[in-house]
Amino acid sequence: MKKKFGIGTLILAMLLVSVVVPVASADVKSNLNVDTSESSVGYTAAELQDLYYRYNISENDIKFAKNELPNFLEGTILCSDKRVIVTEDGNPPKNMKQEVNFDVIISEQEMRNIIEEARKKHIEKYNVDPNNPRVDIVDGYALPEEEVTKLVESGKLSVKAEKPLTEFDTFLVSTGTFATTFTHVYRNPYQINNNIDVNIFIAKEDSSHHAPTESYYQDTVDALGRFGSYGITVNRIWHYNFWDASDVTPTEQSSSLLDDLEEDTTWVIESPNDIVIGWVNSMDNNGRAWRPGSFSVCAVKALGVDWPHDSIVQHEVSHNFDADDQNSLLHPECIMNYLYAQQGTNIWCTSCRNTVDYGIDH
Repeated sequence: MKKKFGIGTLILAMLLVSVVVPVASADVKSNLNVDTSESSVGYTAAELQDLYYRYNISENDIKFAKNELPNFLEGTILCSDKRVIVTEDGNPPKNMKQEVNFDVIISEQEMRNIIEEARKKHIEKYNVDPNNPRVDIVDGYALPEEEVTKLVESGKLSVKAEKPLTEFDTFLVSTGTFATTFTHVYRNPYQINNNIDVNIFIAKEDSSHHAPTESYYQDTVDALGRFGSYGITVNRIWHYNFWDASDVTPTEQSSSLLDDLEEDTTWVIESPNDIVIGWVNSMDNNGRAWRPGSFSVCAVKALGVDWPHDSIVQHEVSHNFDADDQNSLLHPECIMNYLYAQQGTNIWCTSCRNTVDYGIDH
Protein backbone atom coordinates (compact mmCIF):
# COMPACT_ATOMS: atom_id res chain seq x y z
CA MET A 1 0.00 0.00 0.00
CA LYS A 2 1.54 3.29 -1.07
CA LYS A 3 1.96 6.00 1.54
CA LYS A 4 -0.42 8.96 1.17
CA PHE A 5 0.44 12.59 1.75
CA GLY A 6 -1.61 15.24 3.56
CA ILE A 7 -3.48 17.19 0.89
CA GLY A 8 -3.30 20.45 2.81
CA THR A 9 0.46 20.16 3.03
CA LEU A 10 0.68 19.23 -0.64
CA ILE A 11 -1.34 22.23 -1.78
CA LEU A 12 0.73 24.57 0.37
CA ALA A 13 3.92 23.11 -1.08
CA MET A 14 2.59 23.48 -4.61
CA LEU A 15 1.81 27.13 -3.99
CA LEU A 16 5.41 27.67 -2.91
CA VAL A 17 7.01 26.05 -5.94
CA SER A 18 6.39 26.19 -9.66
CA VAL A 19 3.95 23.65 -11.04
CA VAL A 20 5.20 22.24 -14.33
CA VAL A 21 2.36 21.60 -16.79
CA PRO A 22 3.90 20.72 -20.15
CA VAL A 23 2.36 21.80 -23.42
CA ALA A 24 0.29 19.04 -25.00
CA SER A 25 2.35 17.18 -27.56
CA ALA A 26 1.33 15.09 -30.54
CA ASP A 27 0.52 11.98 -28.53
CA VAL A 28 -2.95 10.87 -27.65
CA LYS A 29 -2.83 9.73 -24.06
CA SER A 30 -3.31 11.07 -20.58
CA ASN A 31 -0.26 11.18 -18.40
CA LEU A 32 0.39 11.48 -14.68
CA ASN A 33 3.71 11.61 -12.94
CA VAL A 34 5.88 13.71 -10.65
CA ASP A 35 8.37 16.11 -12.13
CA THR A 36 11.93 15.82 -10.85
CA SER A 37 13.70 17.70 -13.64
CA GLU A 38 13.77 20.92 -11.65
CA SER A 39 13.86 19.39 -8.17
CA SER A 40 16.64 19.92 -5.66
CA VAL A 41 16.93 16.22 -4.86
CA GLY A 42 20.51 15.19 -4.25
CA TYR A 43 22.22 12.83 -1.82
CA THR A 44 25.75 11.74 -1.04
CA ALA A 45 26.49 8.10 -0.34
CA ALA A 46 26.90 8.94 3.34
CA GLU A 47 23.53 10.70 3.45
CA LEU A 48 21.83 7.72 1.86
CA GLN A 49 23.42 5.35 4.35
CA ASP A 50 22.18 7.58 7.17
CA LEU A 51 18.64 7.42 5.77
CA TYR A 52 18.79 3.64 5.48
CA TYR A 53 19.96 3.37 9.09
CA ARG A 54 17.36 5.84 10.36
CA TYR A 55 14.44 4.04 8.70
CA ASN A 56 15.82 0.51 9.10
CA ILE A 57 16.07 -0.10 5.35
CA SER A 58 17.65 -3.42 4.45
CA GLU A 59 19.75 -4.34 1.45
CA ASN A 60 16.85 -6.45 0.19
CA ASP A 61 14.47 -3.47 0.44
CA ILE A 62 16.78 -1.63 -1.95
CA LYS A 63 17.23 -4.64 -4.23
CA PHE A 64 13.44 -5.03 -4.43
CA ALA A 65 13.04 -1.42 -5.53
CA LYS A 66 15.75 -1.92 -8.16
CA ASN A 67 14.18 -5.14 -9.53
CA GLU A 68 17.14 -7.17 -8.30
CA LEU A 69 15.05 -9.74 -6.41
CA PRO A 70 13.06 -12.50 -8.11
CA ASN A 71 9.44 -11.68 -8.92
CA PHE A 72 7.38 -12.82 -5.94
CA LEU A 73 5.06 -14.80 -8.27
CA GLU A 74 7.96 -16.65 -9.87
CA GLY A 75 7.35 -20.40 -9.75
CA THR A 76 3.56 -20.05 -9.69
CA ILE A 77 1.18 -20.67 -12.55
CA LEU A 78 0.60 -16.90 -12.70
CA CYS A 79 4.20 -16.44 -13.84
CA SER A 80 4.68 -19.33 -16.24
CA ASP A 81 4.34 -20.36 -19.87
CA LYS A 82 0.66 -21.23 -19.37
CA ARG A 83 -2.02 -18.79 -20.53
CA VAL A 84 -4.15 -18.38 -17.43
CA ILE A 85 -7.65 -16.89 -17.34
CA VAL A 86 -9.12 -15.87 -13.99
CA THR A 87 -12.83 -15.20 -13.55
CA GLU A 88 -14.80 -14.46 -10.41
CA ASP A 89 -16.46 -17.90 -10.35
CA GLY A 90 -13.87 -19.92 -12.25
CA ASN A 91 -16.12 -20.46 -15.25
CA PRO A 92 -14.74 -19.53 -18.69
CA PRO A 93 -16.19 -16.55 -20.55
CA LYS A 94 -18.72 -17.61 -23.17
CA ASN A 95 -16.53 -16.43 -26.04
CA MET A 96 -13.38 -18.32 -24.96
CA LYS A 97 -12.44 -21.98 -25.33
CA GLN A 98 -9.78 -23.89 -23.40
CA GLU A 99 -6.67 -24.85 -25.41
CA VAL A 100 -7.73 -22.34 -28.05
CA ASN A 101 -7.95 -19.03 -26.17
CA PHE A 102 -6.34 -20.12 -22.89
CA ASP A 103 -4.62 -23.07 -21.21
CA VAL A 104 -5.84 -22.89 -17.62
CA ILE A 105 -8.81 -21.26 -15.90
CA ILE A 106 -9.10 -20.59 -12.16
CA SER A 107 -11.35 -18.55 -9.89
CA GLU A 108 -10.45 -15.25 -8.25
CA GLN A 109 -10.36 -17.02 -4.89
CA GLU A 110 -7.78 -19.47 -6.24
CA MET A 111 -5.79 -16.54 -7.63
CA ARG A 112 -5.90 -14.77 -4.26
CA ASN A 113 -4.66 -17.92 -2.55
CA ILE A 114 -1.75 -18.24 -4.99
CA ILE A 115 -0.80 -14.58 -4.57
CA GLU A 116 -1.01 -14.68 -0.77
CA GLU A 117 1.02 -17.87 -0.50
CA ALA A 118 3.69 -16.42 -2.83
CA ARG A 119 3.73 -13.21 -0.81
CA LYS A 120 4.27 -15.10 2.46
CA LYS A 121 7.16 -17.08 0.97
CA HIS A 122 8.73 -13.87 -0.37
CA ILE A 123 8.55 -12.25 3.06
CA GLU A 124 10.03 -15.33 4.74
CA LYS A 125 12.95 -15.49 2.31
CA TYR A 126 13.75 -11.81 1.76
CA ASN A 127 11.91 -9.97 4.55
CA VAL A 128 10.29 -7.78 1.88
CA ASP A 129 6.53 -7.45 1.54
CA PRO A 130 5.33 -6.99 -2.08
CA ASN A 131 2.19 -5.37 -0.61
CA ASN A 132 4.19 -2.76 1.25
CA PRO A 133 7.46 -1.74 -0.46
CA ARG A 134 9.62 0.50 1.71
CA VAL A 135 11.86 2.10 -0.92
CA ASP A 136 10.97 4.25 -3.93
CA ILE A 137 13.33 5.10 -6.80
CA VAL A 138 13.07 8.87 -7.30
CA ASP A 139 15.35 10.81 -9.63
CA GLY A 140 17.75 7.88 -9.63
CA TYR A 141 17.97 7.61 -5.83
CA ALA A 142 16.69 4.67 -3.78
CA LEU A 143 14.85 6.55 -1.03
CA PRO A 144 12.84 5.36 1.96
CA GLU A 145 9.13 6.07 1.53
CA GLU A 146 9.28 8.35 4.58
CA GLU A 147 11.92 10.51 2.89
CA VAL A 148 9.84 10.72 -0.30
CA THR A 149 6.91 11.95 1.79
CA LYS A 150 9.08 14.72 3.23
CA LEU A 151 10.29 15.75 -0.24
CA VAL A 152 6.75 16.05 -1.57
CA GLU A 153 5.45 17.90 1.47
CA SER A 154 8.39 20.33 1.37
CA GLY A 155 7.83 21.07 -2.32
CA LYS A 156 11.20 19.69 -3.42
CA LEU A 157 9.29 17.30 -5.67
CA SER A 158 6.55 18.97 -7.68
CA VAL A 159 3.59 17.22 -9.23
CA LYS A 160 2.82 17.62 -12.90
CA ALA A 161 0.21 16.26 -15.27
CA GLU A 162 -0.40 16.38 -19.00
CA LYS A 163 -3.84 17.11 -20.38
CA PRO A 164 -5.21 14.04 -22.16
CA LEU A 165 -5.77 14.61 -25.86
CA THR A 166 -8.72 13.51 -27.95
CA GLU A 167 -8.88 12.12 -31.47
CA PHE A 168 -9.13 15.67 -32.79
CA ASP A 169 -5.65 16.48 -31.50
CA THR A 170 -3.71 13.83 -33.40
CA PHE A 171 -3.30 12.53 -36.92
CA LEU A 172 -1.79 9.10 -36.37
CA VAL A 173 -1.05 6.64 -33.64
CA SER A 174 2.71 6.69 -33.33
CA THR A 175 5.06 7.41 -30.44
CA GLY A 176 8.81 7.32 -30.06
CA THR A 177 10.45 4.49 -31.94
CA PHE A 178 7.40 2.27 -31.66
CA ALA A 179 4.60 2.75 -34.18
CA THR A 180 1.38 0.80 -34.07
CA THR A 181 0.28 -1.37 -36.95
CA PHE A 182 -3.41 -1.49 -36.07
CA THR A 183 -6.34 0.88 -36.45
CA HIS A 184 -7.32 2.54 -33.19
CA VAL A 185 -11.06 2.88 -32.63
CA TYR A 186 -11.93 6.27 -31.17
CA ARG A 187 -14.88 5.63 -28.92
CA ASN A 188 -15.73 5.45 -25.27
CA PRO A 189 -16.89 2.13 -23.84
CA TYR A 190 -20.44 2.08 -22.52
CA GLN A 191 -22.59 -0.27 -20.49
CA ILE A 192 -24.77 -2.97 -22.01
CA ASN A 193 -27.55 -4.22 -19.74
CA ASN A 194 -25.80 -2.33 -16.92
CA ASN A 195 -22.61 -4.39 -17.34
CA ILE A 196 -19.02 -3.35 -18.04
CA ASP A 197 -16.53 -6.16 -18.68
CA VAL A 198 -12.97 -5.35 -17.63
CA ASN A 199 -10.14 -7.47 -19.04
CA ILE A 200 -6.99 -7.09 -16.96
CA PHE A 201 -3.75 -8.11 -18.68
CA ILE A 202 -0.59 -8.52 -16.61
CA ALA A 203 2.63 -8.14 -18.57
CA LYS A 204 4.71 -11.31 -18.91
CA GLU A 205 8.13 -11.47 -17.30
CA ASP A 206 10.95 -10.73 -19.75
CA SER A 207 14.51 -9.43 -19.82
CA SER A 208 13.19 -5.90 -19.22
CA HIS A 209 11.28 -7.05 -16.11
CA HIS A 210 7.88 -5.87 -17.34
CA ALA A 211 5.97 -8.19 -14.99
CA PRO A 212 4.78 -6.30 -11.88
CA THR A 213 6.86 -6.99 -8.78
CA GLU A 214 4.39 -5.42 -6.35
CA SER A 215 0.87 -6.57 -5.52
CA TYR A 216 -1.94 -4.84 -7.42
CA TYR A 217 -4.87 -7.26 -7.17
CA GLN A 218 -6.85 -5.76 -4.28
CA ASP A 219 -6.20 -2.18 -5.41
CA THR A 220 -7.60 -3.02 -8.84
CA VAL A 221 -10.68 -4.66 -7.34
CA ASP A 222 -11.26 -1.71 -5.00
CA ALA A 223 -10.93 0.89 -7.76
CA LEU A 224 -13.22 -0.92 -10.19
CA GLY A 225 -15.77 -1.48 -7.44
CA ARG A 226 -16.25 2.29 -7.11
CA PHE A 227 -17.79 2.40 -10.57
CA GLY A 228 -20.64 0.35 -9.13
CA SER A 229 -21.95 3.61 -7.67
CA TYR A 230 -23.10 4.43 -11.22
CA GLY A 231 -25.58 1.56 -11.13
CA ILE A 232 -23.49 -0.88 -13.16
CA THR A 233 -21.91 -4.26 -12.53
CA VAL A 234 -18.19 -4.42 -13.28
CA ASN A 235 -17.13 -7.93 -14.28
CA ARG A 236 -13.43 -8.76 -14.00
CA ILE A 237 -11.47 -11.17 -16.20
CA TRP A 238 -7.74 -11.52 -15.50
CA HIS A 239 -5.26 -12.60 -18.17
CA TYR A 240 -1.84 -13.91 -17.09
CA ASN A 241 1.03 -14.79 -19.45
CA PHE A 242 -0.71 -13.34 -22.51
CA TRP A 243 0.68 -9.82 -22.98
CA ASP A 244 4.28 -9.82 -24.23
CA ALA A 245 5.76 -6.32 -23.90
CA SER A 246 9.34 -7.38 -24.62
CA ASP A 247 9.29 -5.60 -28.01
CA VAL A 248 8.52 -2.18 -26.51
CA THR A 249 11.25 0.45 -26.93
CA PRO A 250 12.04 2.39 -24.78
CA THR A 251 11.10 -0.30 -22.28
CA GLU A 252 9.47 2.06 -19.74
CA GLN A 253 7.79 4.49 -22.15
CA SER A 254 4.13 4.57 -21.16
CA SER A 255 2.85 5.70 -24.55
CA SER A 256 4.60 2.79 -26.29
CA LEU A 257 3.42 0.32 -23.65
CA LEU A 258 -0.16 1.51 -24.10
CA ASP A 259 0.11 1.11 -27.87
CA ASP A 260 1.60 -2.36 -27.46
CA LEU A 261 -1.12 -3.36 -25.02
CA GLU A 262 -3.82 -2.36 -27.48
CA GLU A 263 -2.09 -4.08 -30.38
CA ASP A 264 -1.68 -7.33 -28.43
CA THR A 265 -5.12 -7.42 -26.79
CA THR A 266 -7.56 -5.85 -29.26
CA TRP A 267 -8.86 -9.38 -29.94
CA VAL A 268 -10.62 -9.36 -26.56
CA ILE A 269 -12.73 -6.30 -27.43
CA GLU A 270 -15.92 -7.76 -28.86
CA SER A 271 -18.57 -5.39 -27.49
CA PRO A 272 -18.76 -1.69 -26.60
CA ASN A 273 -18.85 -2.62 -22.91
CA ASP A 274 -15.38 -4.27 -23.02
CA ILE A 275 -12.39 -2.39 -21.64
CA VAL A 276 -8.75 -3.40 -21.08
CA ILE A 277 -6.39 -2.51 -18.25
CA GLY A 278 -2.71 -3.46 -18.43
CA TRP A 279 -0.36 -3.78 -15.47
CA VAL A 280 3.41 -3.43 -15.82
CA ASN A 281 6.23 -3.09 -13.34
CA SER A 282 7.66 0.33 -14.16
CA MET A 283 6.87 3.24 -16.49
CA ASP A 284 7.86 6.85 -16.97
CA ASN A 285 4.36 7.66 -15.67
CA ASN A 286 2.06 6.05 -13.13
CA GLY A 287 -0.67 5.51 -15.70
CA ARG A 288 -1.73 6.27 -19.24
CA ALA A 289 -5.09 5.99 -21.00
CA TRP A 290 -6.85 6.59 -24.28
CA ARG A 291 -9.48 9.31 -24.14
CA PRO A 292 -11.73 8.32 -25.75
CA GLY A 293 -10.95 4.65 -25.88
CA SER A 294 -11.12 1.34 -24.08
CA PHE A 295 -7.48 0.87 -23.04
CA SER A 296 -5.31 2.02 -20.16
CA VAL A 297 -2.00 0.91 -18.70
CA CYS A 298 -0.91 1.17 -15.07
CA ALA A 299 2.46 0.70 -13.36
CA VAL A 300 3.21 -0.44 -9.84
CA LYS A 301 6.27 1.83 -9.97
CA ALA A 302 6.89 5.15 -11.71
CA LEU A 303 10.17 6.93 -12.38
CA GLY A 304 8.90 9.71 -10.11
CA VAL A 305 6.83 9.48 -6.95
CA ASP A 306 4.45 6.52 -7.05
CA TRP A 307 0.69 6.96 -6.79
CA PRO A 308 -1.56 4.61 -4.78
CA HIS A 309 -2.37 1.79 -7.18
CA ASP A 310 -6.13 2.11 -6.73
CA SER A 311 -5.92 5.84 -7.56
CA ILE A 312 -4.19 5.04 -10.85
CA VAL A 313 -6.86 2.55 -11.92
CA GLN A 314 -9.79 4.78 -10.96
CA HIS A 315 -8.21 7.83 -12.63
CA GLU A 316 -7.33 6.07 -15.89
CA VAL A 317 -10.61 4.20 -16.32
CA SER A 318 -12.40 7.51 -15.74
CA HIS A 319 -10.46 8.86 -18.73
CA ASN A 320 -11.86 5.97 -20.78
CA PHE A 321 -15.31 7.31 -19.91
CA ASP A 322 -14.20 10.78 -21.11
CA ALA A 323 -13.36 12.47 -17.80
CA ASP A 324 -10.60 15.05 -18.15
CA ASP A 325 -7.86 16.05 -15.71
CA GLN A 326 -8.85 18.79 -13.27
CA ASN A 327 -5.56 20.27 -12.18
CA SER A 328 -6.48 23.57 -10.59
CA LEU A 329 -5.26 23.83 -7.00
CA LEU A 330 -8.70 25.20 -6.13
CA HIS A 331 -10.60 22.29 -7.69
CA PRO A 332 -12.92 20.35 -5.34
CA GLU A 333 -11.70 17.01 -4.05
CA CYS A 334 -11.72 14.63 -7.00
CA ILE A 335 -9.89 11.59 -8.36
CA MET A 336 -9.33 13.54 -11.60
CA ASN A 337 -7.29 16.18 -9.75
CA TYR A 338 -3.74 14.85 -9.54
CA LEU A 339 -3.05 16.31 -6.10
CA TYR A 340 -6.11 14.66 -4.60
CA ALA A 341 -5.49 11.45 -6.55
CA GLN A 342 -1.96 11.26 -5.20
CA GLN A 343 -3.37 11.77 -1.73
CA GLY A 344 -5.55 8.72 -2.34
CA THR A 345 -9.04 10.16 -2.68
CA ASN A 346 -11.65 7.79 -4.09
CA ILE A 347 -14.42 10.22 -5.06
CA TRP A 348 -15.36 12.22 -8.14
CA CYS A 349 -16.36 15.88 -8.00
CA THR A 350 -19.89 16.64 -9.23
CA SER A 351 -18.71 17.70 -12.69
CA CYS A 352 -16.49 14.66 -13.28
CA ARG A 353 -19.11 12.32 -11.83
CA ASN A 354 -21.62 13.66 -14.34
CA THR A 355 -19.10 13.18 -17.17
CA VAL A 356 -18.33 9.59 -16.18
CA ASP A 357 -22.03 8.86 -15.69
CA TYR A 358 -22.81 10.13 -19.19
CA GLY A 359 -19.85 8.24 -20.66
CA ILE A 360 -20.95 4.96 -19.10
CA ASP A 361 -24.40 5.29 -20.67
CA HIS A 362 -23.31 6.62 -24.08
